[in-house]
Amino acid sequence: MKKTKKHWAFILTSIALIVGLLSGCAGGGTQNGEQSAPENNANQVTLKLHFWYNEDQDNWKTVYSEFQKKYPNIKIEAVTAGDNNANEYLKRLDLASASGDQIDIMMFSNATYYSQRVTANMLEPLNDYIAKDGFKMEDEYYMDTTYGDTVYGLPAKKNIYFVMMNKNHLDEAGLSVPKDWTWDEFLDYSKKLTKGEGASKRYGTYFHTFSQYYHMALSNQPDDYFLVKPDGKTLNIDSPLVRRSLEIRQQAEMVDKSATPYSETMSQKLNYRPQYFNEKTSMILTGDFMIPEAGGSDKVPANFPTVFAPYPKVNKTDPISTITAGDIMAVSSKSKHKQEAYDFVRWYTTEGIQLQGKYMPAWKKADLNKVIDTLIASSKTPDMIDKETLMYTMTNSISQKYNIPLPFNEELEVAFKKDVEKFLLGEADMDATINSAVQKAQEIIENSK
Repeated sequence: MKKTKKHWAFILTSIALIVGLLSGCAGGGTQNGEQSAPENNANQVTLKLHFWYNEDQDNWKTVYSEFQKKYPNIKIEAVTAGDNNANEYLKRLDLASASGDQIDIMMFSNATYYSQRVTANMLEPLNDYIAKDGFKMEDEYYMDTTYGDTVYGLPAKKNIYFVMMNKNHLDEAGLSVPKDWTWDEFLDYSKKLTKGEGASKRYGTYFHTFSQYYHMALSNQPDDYFLVKPDGKTLNIDSPLVRRSLEIRQQAEMVDKSATPYSETMSQKLNYRPQYFNEKTSMILTGDFMIPEAGGSDKVPANFPTVFAPYPKVNKTDPISTITAGDIMAVSSKSKHKQEAYDFVRWYTTEGIQLQGKYMPAWKKADLNKVIDTLIASSKTPDMIDKETLMYTMTNSISQKYNIPLPFNEELEVAFKKDVEKFLLGEADMDATINSAVQKAQEIIENSK
């Protein structure tokens, strides 16, 4: 664990020394994302936008052209592998930063990656820009990306989590679409939806390898939902919610055998999209980034209708709360065109993301019904998406408070996952798993000091 921590600290320190914060901030634009085009269009500015998305698949070229209609002197060029791999993108981003490559705008798929680059001094503080634009984060966005007392990036897309369900499988099993349910009821559905044996077996559900699936009952809590509390030293690992999360996985995968076994997920390198659309599983806990895909795509067609249910609860009396996550777009502290980069960030996170028609905006002033219609229409087969259950789920799910995790949160997640893997493979019981995870987490916290 110490080697891992020192390795990460070395990377952050190296980047901080090479990159450094450049001085000078200037405000600009106007309120509510309604900026006017700069007066002088003679000086063409080219901004380099670093991210992981596929430009064609996710309509980014539409974003660039629409932005240039308002800002004809600003051109956007993407730096992306186009493989939708956010983790590999971060390695390329850090290398580009350390090498002195042009970076004007960058994106992060979660708040941990954002806080890590804040501490590496890679991001430009935006407080002065926001003050001149005359808005407050809590009034404009569902996600407040303030770190300490400074905003270093604006939230772009917002993900809430729900359960996607194969309507044909529900009908076959005589099950209705849940509107308010517990994890016990989820497990019961999973068991009833499971069918067949051997290679042709269809599982009721599938849990992917993302970190939230290792502590699902904790992940959607209204607040205090990380493995470590905000004080940076008190752990949530040996808690009823984490233990309940492990019980859910154990019940589904080992006892009921209604979820794809973890050994199969790892050995076959399974992914949630093919598992769901190839009808190897009947329901998946996932985010609203899957709304357009629910109607299929050229690569993965949808041959059945999808309905939606809220995130399951631990107790019947709990509120219907959901994970709140999403992308954050930031201005590079090393950019030579900070004002222009901010103009794009502000425009994209308000107006641009809606014109893109691929994601749920984190901007509060977006029209939810219109956004949903656009997302459904962008699907290959819109008729396969049930809007009624989707709208019910979206409007009745309470988003948790958006918190920025401490920079070492990722290291905690990686260590925790390794212990849970042994549990899911039957190599350790729950107490041994929790005790080992607590010990490793305490070492990480101690090293972080």
